Amino acid sequence: MQKYFSYFLILCSFFIFSCSSNSGKTNTVLETKDSMPAKENFAKGQVIENITNLSNASQSYAMYLPSSYASDKAYPVIYIFDAHGTGKLPVSMYKNLAEKYSYILIASNNSKNGTPWEQTQIIANNLFSDSQQRLSINTARIYVLGFSGGARVANALCITNGAIAGAICCGAASPAANNKDPRSNYTFLGICGNEDFNYIEMRKYDMVDLSGRPVKHAFIEFDGKHEWPKEETMNEAFLWTKLGAMRKDSKLKNEAFVKENILRYSDKIKSAQANNKIFETYNLVRRTINFFDGLTELKEYYDIYKPLKENAEIDNILKNEEELWKKEEELKAYYSEGLQSKNIDWWKQEVNTINKKIKAANTEQVLMYKRVLDYLSLVAYMQTTNAMKQQNVQATKMFCQIYLTVDPTNNEAHYLNATILAIEGKDKETFVALNEAVKNGFKDITRIENDNTFIKIKEAEEFKDILKKIKDN
Repeated sequence: MQKYFSYFLILCSFFIFSCSSNSGKTNTVLETKDSMPAKENFAKGQVIENITNLSNASQSYAMYLPSSYASDKAYPVIYIFDAHGTGKLPVSMYKNLAEKYSYILIASNNSKNGTPWEQTQIIANNLFSDSQQRLSINTARIYVLGFSGGARVANALCITNGAIAGAICCGAASPAANNKDPRSNYTFLGICGNEDFNYIEMRKYDMVDLSGRPVKHAFIEFDGKHEWPKEETMNEAFLWTKLGAMRKDSKLKNEAFVKENILRYSDKIKSAQANNKIFETYNLVRRTINFFDGLTELKEYYDIYKPLKENAEIDNILKNEEELWKKEEELKAYYSEGLQSKNIDWWKQEVNTINKKIKAANTEQVLMYKRVLDYLSLVAYMQTTNAMKQQNVQATKMFCQIYLTVDPTNNEAHYLNATILAIEGKDKETFVALNEAVKNGFKDITRIENDNTFIKIKEAEEFKDILKKIKDN
């Protein structure tokens, strides 16, 4: 068994980015004028998975140009940073929004978890420079978007670069690099699943870290775990950037657009009020004021917000939330220690207890316990892969069993279990584990085809059947 790492070190190990302690401004450079006319003709209205950087052939990006794209007009752009450097994933997820709002999407295929900050800056510099030389980009409307470790990258780039109008951070907030003198003339939008292990971090960043700073900021939560938000949720981020641009430049203001969208918010508020959902009403009104401030009359929303702000029930909810955050952090620390000292039988019993509490607890406690399980899933994954790299067979098997116990529907847990079984020469059990991975959503056909762990069973009919299932899906 590996030596016990402290809770702090485990947090550092999975916080999904190798952070630099550099202070001061970064060297990231963006053009300060519209980069037009375009020098190249790219396909419009479709996802382009791989565009090679002209100055560095080892770097590339995925891209989507809206169907309306023309070289004689400058377009807003969102630069995207995925935690795993899979640019086509977020571009494919949000291409409909890019079409709806006439935005360009550009996602790095090189920036990923574990990349040193200095190298990430180089990747970002190349990404910005190459795209602005080849596309018609409105450099007054440059935004950065990231998920998990990619969100940390996006935030770090934004707070140190005056040419970036705003950051949209999903599933993480703390910037990948420290800066003692961060800028404040930008917007920040946090988006996080209410079952995400980084939920507390996201809430605190919005409520505490940005409090008192002249940064326009808001927070959106959705029902889900640590994952890219669905299109419906991400629509609010596109709306946020467009409203921010209107606020900054009155020539862009579209009264009909503002009215249409604030009515949509108004309907949500009325629905929450009708169902006596006081805290949901409170959050919706705050968001409405934040989104539409300076663009339309908001008196009716302030009239709802002001008494709610002083409402004792709201105050109690916020205090209870803080207490739950404290309890959640204590549970994470407790179970982090258990990863290094408890056997699989203990873990099965503990997870069974947590699942019983999820069924019996109130809503907020349910979400807390789900976040704890989501956290344990990530830490178990990290411990499994680290032990595997160190060729510590006993620790690998132990951590993988914990991984399967805390997150039984995670296809990665089943895939890793299959690799362990294949190494042990347990072919029958390997096929079972691979089928479980596919059953739970494993789709990476390239990975499994190129995984030498399965080289001895690749000609087996059972293995071919598994590949067929993946391809069919």
